[in-house]
Amino acid sequence: MNPFESLVAPILAAFPELSAEDLSFGTPPKLDMGDVAIPMFLAARKLKAAPPKIAAEAAEKIAFGPEVLEAKPMGPYLNLRLDRGTIGRKIIASVLDAGDKFGSNGVGKGVKVVLEHTSINPNASPHVGRARNAMIGDSLTRLLRFEEHEVEVHYYVNDMGRQIGLLVLIADELENLTFDQVLDAYVEANERAKTDEAFATAGYELLSKMEQGDPETQKRFSDVTDLCLKGQLEVLGRLGATYDVFDQESKYVQDPRLDELVTALKEKDAVFIDDDKRLVVDLSKIGHELEEGRYFVLLRGNGSSMYGFRDLAYSLDKNALGADLNMMVLGEDHKLYAQQLGLILAAAGHPVPEPVYYSYILLKDGKMSTRQGKVVLLSDFLDEASTLANTRVAEQCTDLSPEEQKVIAEQVAVAAIRFSILRVTPNKNVIFDMEENMKFVGDTGPYIQYSCARINSMMRKHGAEISNDLAEQFPTTADAEWALLTKLADFPNIIAGGLKQRSCASIAVYTLELSRLFSSFYNDCPVLKAETEELKTARLQICKATLQTLKNALGILGIEAPERM
Repeated sequence: MNPFESLVAPILAAFPELSAEDLSFGTPPKLDMGDVAIPMFLAARKLKAAPPKIAAEAAEKIAFGPEVLEAKPMGPYLNLRLDRGTIGRKIIASVLDAGDKFGSNGVGKGVKVVLEHTSINPNASPHVGRARNAMIGDSLTRLLRFEEHEVEVHYYVNDMGRQIGLLVLIADELENLTFDQVLDAYVEANERAKTDEAFATAGYELLSKMEQGDPETQKRFSDVTDLCLKGQLEVLGRLGATYDVFDQESKYVQDPRLDELVTALKEKDAVFIDDDKRLVVDLSKIGHELEEGRYFVLLRGNGSSMYGFRDLAYSLDKNALGADLNMMVLGEDHKLYAQQLGLILAAAGHPVPEPVYYSYILLKDGKMSTRQGKVVLLSDFLDEASTLANTRVAEQCTDLSPEEQKVIAEQVAVAAIRFSILRVTPNKNVIFDMEENMKFVGDTGPYIQYSCARINSMMRKHGAEISNDLAEQFPTTADAEWALLTKLADFPNIIAGGLKQRSCASIAVYTLELSRLFSSFYNDCPVLKAETEELKTARLQICKATLQTLKNALGILGIEAPERM
């Protein structure tokens, strides 16, 4: 429900050339300028006049109802002073009536989405950088589902390639290889391949047998990749990431649809055999304008497929699912590669997946444990966060049992990590500071969780169920109340914007702003000790609506809202 819906009809009656899509409702920078501001930019474009002129004309000719006490033009905006009680009641009603669905615009009904993300090479435990891929993909999934899209999440299992062949060889030499040993084993195998030509050659021979469909080799590859995938999913599961379908790269080695794709490229004179007898695409023939990335190898000289050829088959396979939207989350270092794949698919007449790119996570210092001195493993990162969170929770929640403290600590650790990463737009680097992001005050995930816990504490002290039935005369007596109410009303717009931008950063920032406004409300407006019973009930209902909205937003971010902290 749009709480400002009653303001739309009078505007459209005065300006029949406009539509509801031309109108938006925001908050002026200062409340003494009005309770709501309507920008006139879109309206002015349609009406072919300057925005300030349209604002002045609107103030004169629009016949608003009794909920509007004053209409005043301020530059390109029409600012309205409202009967806050009437509009505030509509805002709280819209939140409490919708409940877990408040904020959803329902735009995804009947829309099927295939979303692929994470896809870690099965030769190591995931590192911190990969965590951003998983968190962005998981939060986008949650956002799409919140907007009622039908989402199927895919994980591309890279069970092919020389690196897997080498890992299989070293696994044969090590008895009962465990997931925790995989990274060290892979590093050992890779170093050995540099000096042991026979070992390196054996890796390529295994890969060739794998492509030829040798059952014994396939099982050896499968045993290693299954071990790695299980371990990776356990680590990613601590962050809340889940997947619906696991697609094996080996499935696409002999995909007959690739022959059709090559035929389509030949018709455009875009493929040739190079001096090494490799099958290569000349992307300049199909729209690539730069020398960098001009050539794309499909097959080696021995006829075995390159990973890019298999990725093309994977794209065709996802297209065959008949989704309305096909998305994939990729690191920014894969942008050229994704563009190459897109050019080939488009040239052959196939839809191109929509990419969502992300930049890197940078750690503020080098205090965290590393292995091989090269990467920070996500499991180590999560352990470090959980240890620190446990210390903070133990200090904060002395009345809880150690078991309860441990559960909350894990939730706080995940909140600290997910919030700090998701609040930054994907195309910007994240600089992660463990100590700062674990604080219960400031611009952190735990601070937002603490806001939820504080509301829950107030409700427990109240000791009775808070009704959804609102008084006809809903008292709204303070600016802090109104600021909080208008922020609640803005949540559906924030969701719509996040979906359009393919980013949950604005949703994370919104939770922070909403929490701050609740803190101001909490300090300025007594709730349990309100002056009247009517005011107490209304403010408890505002608290309930705020908690509901925070829970809905945090759910999209993959963050729990603890009852106590």
